Parts: sequence; structure tokens; C-alpha cells
Amino acid sequence: MNEHDTLSAKALSLISHKLRTPLSIINGYSEAVLSQAQKENFSPFTTKALGEIHKQGSRMSILVEKLMSFNQVLSADENTLEKHPVVLKDLIKECAAKAIAREGNEKGVPAEQTGGIKKGTFIEIDCSTQLTLNANADMLKLCILELLANAIKFNNKMEKIIKVQVTNHGDSISVAVRDYGVGIRPQDVANIFEPFYQVDDYFTGQVSGWGLGLPMVQRILDLHHGSISVVSDRGLGSIFTLSFPL
Repeated sequence: MNEHDTLSAKALSLISHKLRTPLSIINGYSEAVLSQAQKENFSPFTTKALGEIHKQGSRMSILVEKLMSFNQVLSADENTLEKHPVVLKDLIKECAAKAIAREGNEKGVPAEQTGGIKKGTFIEIDCSTQLTLNANADMLKLCILELLANAIKFNNKMEKIIKVQVTNHGDSISVAVRDYGVGIRPQDVANIFEPFYQVDDYFTGQVSGWGLGLPMVQRILDLHHGSISVVSDRGLGSIFTLSFPL
């Protein structure tokens, strides 16, 4: 990294660490007080307010964790990066469980089935149990989790189906994450890997996050001499494909 990049990395690290401690206190106390809501007979407004404080605090904690992860990835050196054989199916299952749990924490609504209609997020994984990849496991988790989180985030359907397909091509392994959400506008596709670029959430009109997730994924792929591609149809969904050489 050059001097400017080093300074930026230090600034990101300082900001994220300074935010982490007060957020952990806010989230801890709000959760503790919420657990006493029924016993203390809080008013509906107070209970709702506390719930919103905790939800937004949890959301901010996720953003800070992403900021810290981005900083770690940015400062990583491919020559000293530790890589070991990773069982892909196990890693993807772990990421899928975490992505679904995170969505539940943000929305407070678990997956369920009512009147024959499924509600929630369902992640289908097509991967051999024997398939391994020589990689940095922590960074690979960041990649998969980011793609799954985006697939969930940009989908307003009651039933969210995400498919992960892992393929051994002989000289490379690909991990394709397919969603059936809103898709990406053509003018956005060329920019989504730029740091701090954010795509609007079309059904709320709001922008959430730092705009660092996909640039982080790109950087991790670079550290592994891999690549990422995206195919997207507006209104039909997107397919993000990670490719790792063997």
C-alpha cells in the first residue's frame, strides 16, 4: 500500500474501534432492559422504542464489523497470507446459517410457513462434501457471507430463495450465488466494486451499509488470484460467481 492507503487504513481502524465499545454497551443494556419488559409492565411505546434502539444498534454493530473486516483485508499481504485446505460445503453452511440469523436479528421475524405460504429465507447449497479449496478460511467466509447478505437484502419477497452452486472445473473451482431478487441496474453493475459506491434499495428508497462489501470481496479474490463476475437481470435477480484457480 502507498502512504495514502496506509493513512486511510489507519483512519478506518481508528473509527471502527472507537465505535465498537459504545455500541456494545448500547446493545447490551438495551437487550437487558428489553428482557424485563413484561416484568416491569412497560408501555407499548416504551417497549417499541427499546426494540427499535436495539435493532438499530445491532445493525450498526454489523456495519462496524464490516468496516473492521474491510480494513483487515485491505492491509493483508498475499505473500504472508495463511492458506489451508477448506471444506467448502461446511464453510458455506456456516455462512448461510449466520446470514439467516443476522436477518432475523434485524427484522425480528423468523422463517415460518402459514397457510401453505413460506415466509423467510431459504438457502439451497449444491456442493460436494469432499470438495476443498486451499484458501484463507476467514476471508473466504467474508466473501460468501457478503454475497448471501446482499442476496437477502435486495429481495422484498415473502419467500427468499438463494441457490449456491459449487463446481470443480479441473483447473479452478467456482462458487455461484444466485438470487431471485430485484437485480442490478446496468448503470450500477460497472460501479458496484468501487469502494463506498452504494446501490439504492429499490423498495425502500434507502441506502444502507458502507458500500464496502463487494470491494472487500474483490480484494479477497485478488489475494487468492481469483476473480468475480456478475450477471444480473433487473427484476429477475443476480448471479455472482467467484472463481478460484487450483
